[in-house]
Amino acid sequence: MQLFRDVFQAVVRGQADEARRAVEASLASGAAPETILRQGLIPAMEEVGKRFEIQEYYVPEILISARAMQPGLSILRPRLVAEGIAPIARTAIGTVQGDLHDIGKNLVAMILQSAGFEVRDLGTDVSAEGSWRLVRGRS
Repeated sequence: MQLFRDVFQAVVRGQADEARRAVEASLASGAAPETILRQGLIPAMEEVGKRFEIQEYYVPEILISARAMQPGLSILRPRLVAEGIAPIARTAIGTVQGDLHDIGKNLVAMILQSAGFEVRDLGTDVSAEGSWRLVRGRS
């Protein structure tokens, strides 16, 4: 379907506004949120991964594509929840205590979200003890 192709291409090209519009257009045409996710957003990030493997894309392009996917995913997430479509798994992610760099963490979190995971981002400079409290909801 052309609308999923538009979602796919916008994410691969890193065009966040276009990706959001394509997701909205897909919904307006009657496409199911899960179908948009599984046939548009996820395949787009898989394509970005393939392009990274053959060194056509590098880390900046992956980040741009992952960020382009986020507006569409934000539109779909509440609809997926409303339809009772649960995440495939839940995970927590954070940057260890003493490390304030979070580019890699953010990239992994975005990729996990695009694959259907619910991700709880604990932030940066997180101690082992603090991470346990944050994961358990006792911050």
